Amino acid sequence: MERKGYLIGEVGRESGVPRKTIRYYEEIGLLYLPVRTDSGYRLYGQETIEKLKFIKKAQGLGLTLS
Repeated sequence: MERKGYLIGEVGRESGVPRKTIRYYEEIGLLYLPVRTDSGYRLYGQETIEKLKFIKKAQGLGLTLS
């Protein structure tokens, strides 16, 4: 069976954002909740990776999450 999306570890590697932080961003509503596989794994789209890169870049420029 082919999966359509990225697992959280893959998203973390691609974006440079730790898994724990990705889960936190979901919790506070900064990221949409991902779809889940039948076995409960989170599956993310490319747009999540791009959003995380944007957030990281914005933080590097001094902006905060609030």
